[in-house]
Amino acid sequence: MNINTQVIKGDGVLSMFHRMKSKLLYKYIISYLLIFLIPFLIMSGIIYYNSVSSLRQQIEQSNLSKLEQVKKITDERMNVLETLAARISYDPRLTPYMMSQDYTSGEAIEELKKYKANSPIIDEIFVYYHHDNTLYSSSGSYSIDALLQKKYRFNNWEKEQIERDLHSKLPLVKPAENVIVNNNNDKRVIAYLFPIAPNNPSPYGTVMYFIEEAEIKDLIEDILGEFDGNAYILNGNDEQVAATIHDEEISDEQVASLVNDNKGIDNLDINGKNYSHASVTSDVSGWTFTTIMNTDQFFEKLEQTKRLIIMMLLALFILGFSIAVLLGRRQYKPIRNLFKIISSRHINGYESENELETIQNTVSNVFKDYQTINEAMYLQKPFARDQLLVRLLKGDIKDNQEIETLLDALNVQMRDGPFFVAIVYFESGTFKETNITARDKVFETLSRISLPEVTAYGIDLLYNDAIALVVSIDQGKDNTDKQRHVAISGIQQYIHHKLLMNPTIGVGTLCNEKKLINRSYIEALAAMEYKSINPQGSIIYFDDISLQPERALGYPKEEQIKLVQSLKQGDQIVAEETLRNMFTMLATKNLSIQVSKLIYFDIINTIVKTVTELGLDGYIHNFKQIVDFNSTEQLQAQLQTVIIGVCKAVSDKKESHNDRLRKDIIAYIKQNYDLYELSLEKIAVEFQLSISYISRFIKDQTGVTFTQYLQDLRIAHVKKQLTESDQSIKQIVMEVGYKDVANFTRKFKKIVGITPGQYRTLHK
Repeated sequence: MNINTQVIKGDGVLSMFHRMKSKLLYKYIISYLLIFLIPFLIMSGIIYYNSVSSLRQQIEQSNLSKLEQVKKITDERMNVLETLAARISYDPRLTPYMMSQDYTSGEAIEELKKYKANSPIIDEIFVYYHHDNTLYSSSGSYSIDALLQKKYRFNNWEKEQIERDLHSKLPLVKPAENVIVNNNNDKRVIAYLFPIAPNNPSPYGTVMYFIEEAEIKDLIEDILGEFDGNAYILNGNDEQVAATIHDEEISDEQVASLVNDNKGIDNLDINGKNYSHASVTSDVSGWTFTTIMNTDQFFEKLEQTKRLIIMMLLALFILGFSIAVLLGRRQYKPIRNLFKIISSRHINGYESENELETIQNTVSNVFKDYQTINEAMYLQKPFARDQLLVRLLKGDIKDNQEIETLLDALNVQMRDGPFFVAIVYFESGTFKETNITARDKVFETLSRISLPEVTAYGIDLLYNDAIALVVSIDQGKDNTDKQRHVAISGIQQYIHHKLLMNPTIGVGTLCNEKKLINRSYIEALAAMEYKSINPQGSIIYFDDISLQPERALGYPKEEQIKLVQSLKQGDQIVAEETLRNMFTMLATKNLSIQVSKLIYFDIINTIVKTVTELGLDGYIHNFKQIVDFNSTEQLQAQLQTVIIGVCKAVSDKKESHNDRLRKDIIAYIKQNYDLYELSLEKIAVEFQLSISYISRFIKDQTGVTFTQYLQDLRIAHVKKQLTESDQSIKQIVMEVGYKDVANFTRKFKKIVGITPGQYRTLHK
């Protein structure tokens, strides 16, 4: 960057050289010429002469390789046609009887359409039976006379010859010839005939394909690429099946004789000119694939190589000379070089004749920019923190060490443990569109709670009436369960004191590892299921559910609720774990067969009911097989399969919803950026989210604040209108949501460097 900028900003290499006064610079230049440029010139000459001798051989070998590709692909397509003919001969829907009957001929024609679709090169497909004078095709049936008079009019293929060819016992290829189709279009068509059944000494019919020559020519052109010669495909009788012609001086009569006498790669003399010839023959079809190219093309390509080498030499000479000059200058003017770097890159827009002063100001600005970046990163941390805590609730992070690293990086300080999750549920209707800022205040208050021996972090899960708290308490106490009760009571008092609210709180059980926090989260959600039978402001502990009498069928009620909640949240780990615990618990009990079946049917009913409520009935693929289980192991495996599918579907559905929400928010801003009243509060009301979440979300998605993003959209629109329309500046500014034109003009000049009027003059 420094080198190029100095060359551009200076008066040229030559004038720079004349301004140099150091003898050391001259030594550098002379040393560079002797050590680098002279050997490079010698090496370039060797490369040039090697290119002259090898270029022709490389092109010829390349043409031969490409011909092999043409042959291979053509053989593959012909094999497909032969295979289709074999399949047609054994297809019960294409028998002579089926083809000739009025009520089955339609089905036969539809079947021929399917065979035609199997190969992209088939223009039309016909089936002919020896005892019948009718040709059956994918577009209907024709007599031979009707086909030649109304559908296809060949120049050289007469009716008598067609009849002989249709009765041939060997495959035939009719070279491409001009055919008038439907008395309208004129195109070149190749006819390919296969007797059926294939390899039968007494065939009873023939499958005939019509192939446009253009299909074969396109294949040749695509593979040969930039090829200015002629390419031919000849059948075993040396007739041209297809050809691509770029050199009109070579006649068709010359091609067959020349190709027969010369195989592989060699030179030909045609009309007094030297041609390069490459030829390959297919062992499958017996066809010959050949190219003929004027050797003058080799030398045209060589001229391009020569020009390229000369341009590279010149560019490297100029670059090397410039480097030598700059290295010399660097030896005795380091401060001047540093000044030029700063000036050329416009790091701070400040220039002075005093180079040291410019450098000092630049360094000062760099430190200011560094501080600004740090502040931006600090502002971004809350959003990243929320994402980390959400991942903990989902159980996405399985490694405790990774969790610790992320917590440390985001300055999330948890106590040593144990840990649990609480769901703070506010009375329905507390937060409405008219007071959405109140919810934002609640979240800010609960985003971090620090009490003696308790630390809690709030997570905005986008529910309008609930916030999750990840709570950690000090380790080493004798009765951790009692600590949990004390911690929740403290949090409840804190909320009442700070917010004057008395929400209901659902509490999960304790866990000793951070990677297991999602279990406590599911339990807290399960506890909240009982909020309707408890007064507002209650604390509902999940483990209290287990104190209620066990279900008559023999397993704790809490396990059933936990299973239901884990399915609804899409938490596969907890769902599988709960199901496994239920089956293990039942296995330890000495129950009769009848009672056991009732219990298992209750588990099945619980899962089926939950899946149905989620609208995911399709994941219960075989209900009959589930209820007709032969063993508990079989039932557990089948239910586990259902659980895995349902949890994945719920998780994908949530992720899809979040992605759609993100796109909708950005799209909403882009569609309404010209509204004067557009604000974070308006967007929060529109999407029923908190203002703080919207602010962090826009920062995460765009890299700038909402105000900056909105300003950038408006400035971009103003620039476009200034250059593309004749509206007044006031009208343009008012259109993008600004009412104070003078204030906008000051902003525009500060950002762009010139006023809107000057911008229009310069760019329109």
